Amino acid sequence: MHVRFFSRLFPLSLSTLFLGMSASGAHAYLDAGTGSMILQVLLGGIAGLLIAGRLYWHKFLSLVGLRRDPPQTDEAKDEPVVESQPRADR
Repeated sequence: MHVRFFSRLFPLSLSTLFLGMSASGAHAYLDAGTGSMILQVLLGGIAGLLIAGRLYWHKFLSLVGLRRDPPQTDEAKDEPVVESQPRADR
């Protein structure tokens, strides 16, 4: 299994090395629009990670064992609702 993986990995890495050595330098620039787009993607990713972390922080602490789940009260239990008046669709 490992021999097959390494036999495919070596030619791929060797060809990538040769391709990287043969590439010439590009005379290009990043304008303000590209820079602001990169900044926006980075800030959006950080904001998304922070929101996801905030949503799952309690579950993470419970998983690690630093916080226990609060006990359920009697109101939180699922009890059937008794209807006092007949429904209109009957």
